[in-house]
Amino acid sequence: MKLVNSSSADEATKAFYAVSALIRNNVAGQQLFFAEAGDKMLQDILSSLSVDARLRRKAVFLVGDLAECQLENIDKAEMPFFSNQFFLKSVVDLTASSDLDLQEKALVAIKNLLQLKTTEAMVFKEFCRLDDALERMKKQLEDLMLDEDHRESVTDVESLRKEVELSFQAKLGNVRTVPT
Repeated sequence: MKLVNSSSADEATKAFYAVSALIRNNVAGQQLFFAEAGDKMLQDILSSLSVDARLRRKAVFLVGDLAECQLENIDKAEMPFFSNQFFLKSVVDLTASSDLDLQEKALVAIKNLLQLKTTEAMVFKEFCRLDDALERMKKQLEDLMLDEDHRESVTDVESLRKEVELSFQAKLGNVRTVPT
């Protein structure tokens, strides 16, 4: 895990890939990861603009995977960092990125996080400002939709954004129809 903090972007990315491979779908590996402050490392990677984009993509993808693993293992206690408002905000803030791939991975992570029992809708609303982030993203995607070269990938991301919006509204308890 120490190599993930390397000043070399390539070395850090490769180290993170190795760590991810060890903990993905491995509850014992995840426990060791968190015992070594892996959640803090993830939050640092996600919230730092100076971190290489590839590493941020891998980190947010791992967050989505960890949340999905938690959803599949409902008999296990949820990791406390999943309900940490600062951690959740660092994931939501990635939706403001100009990197469409990073935005898409952030949406997948948010979608999975919203399904967890320990995440609170009001934290996403009041602290993370998820509703504002989704609205900004909608406008950005509408602008990108005008470019023929990006239309297909933008359409996929917009579809995912709508799913997240519906999940968020459901978690808030006031499901409404999202205009298409």
